[in-house]
Order: sequence, then C-alpha cells, then structure tokens
Amino acid sequence: MPALALAVIAIALPDSLNPSLIVAAVYLALGDRPVRRTVLFTIATFAVTLAGGLAIALGLGDLILSLLPKLSHTAKWDVAIVVGVVVMCGGAVIWWRREALAADPGTTHEPSSHGSALLMGAGIAGVELLTAFPYFAAIAMVLGSSVAAPSKVFLLVLYNLIYVIPLIAIVVVRAVMGENGAELLVPVSNWIQTRWPIVVAPVAGVAGAALTAYGIVQLA
Repeated sequence: MPALALAVIAIALPDSLNPSLIVAAVYLALGDRPVRRTVLFTIATFAVTLAGGLAIALGLGDLILSLLPKLSHTAKWDVAIVVGVVVMCGGAVIWWRREALAADPGTTHEPSSHGSALLMGAGIAGVELLTAFPYFAAIAMVLGSSVAAPSKVFLLVLYNLIYVIPLIAIVVVRAVMGENGAELLVPVSNWIQTRWPIVVAPVAGVAGAALTAYGIVQLA
C-alpha cells in the first residue's frame, strides 16, 4: 500500500500542473468574493474528477479485471515500469512541443457568479477528464493491485487531492494575503500560461524515471 500510494503521487504531481485549471482559478481569485468562488471552483473540480475516476474504477473495473489474468507480483511492477516510461515519454513530448503548447497570457475570461464558478470547475474538469491519460494510468494500476476496495477508493481520493493542490494554494494565498495575494497571482498566472511546459516536462520526466526505477528495484 505505501509503495502504491507513492506511485500514485508520482503520477499525480505532474498532472496537477494543469494550466487550464490554474489560470481559471487565478481569474476567479481576482474577482468579487474571490475566496468563496475559488473554493467552489476547487470543490467542483475535485468532485467531478473523483466521480469520473470512481465511475471508471467501479463501473468498468470488474470488466477490466475479468479480461485480465490475476496479476502476479512481477506483472504488477511491470505495469508500474510501463506507466513510468509513458510518463517520461509524455514529459519528453511536452518539452519538444513546449513553444507550441505555451499560451498567450490573459486569454481566460472571468465568470461572473458563484454558479458559474461551480459550472466552470465542473466543465473544465469534465473536459480534462476526457484526455486524462495519467489519471487513467493510475486507475489501471490501482485496479490491478491486490489492495482492498476501500484502499483503492482512498488511493483515488489521494490522487485527486494532489491534483487540486495548486488550486488549494491559490485559495490560501488569496485568503491569507488579501489584495497583496491578488497582485501576486497575476504575474504567476501569466507565467504559468507561457511557461508551464518547461515546468511540467521535467517534473513528469523525474516522476516517470522514479516510478520506473522503483519498479525495476522491486523486480530485482
């Protein structure tokens, strides 16, 4: 269980540096009632992503596992190694395409109400879920493990908590620092939009390499 939790965290960390979610949260944090609206956005993001993961795990998990043989100790760590290599390759692609992937600052529009903050969080999270390949890899790894069902749910919750850490950080900065926090978040938002690939790519590479190395050690 601890080893599996570390593997889940290693996959979730680079996935949490999501420019769409972070920039949207920053814009909410710069408007009226910033803390409340950013909290609602974070809750909606967490809830939709977790619900999607649980739907995949609980709704399709039995079907997936029925199509696979019972995974041995070797096979489980083979899966971990493959996931690690995929994450590293993803980091390499992001680095290669870093200039094309970077966005111009100031392209996200600010919603105007609490309801729209919830809908915005749910909408962006839903769209991101459709292409959340690191999340799918983590779900597959959790489903293929031998831990009990409550532990599998815990691991999915853990993944999603890591996933929204940047959003929680935005809430904390705005709540604690007030208007000074707003002044801090503007350049941070602009920097993330234009520079996120050079952050995500190395983090993904290191996380993937660590997961791959750990899987190899377990097989040795």
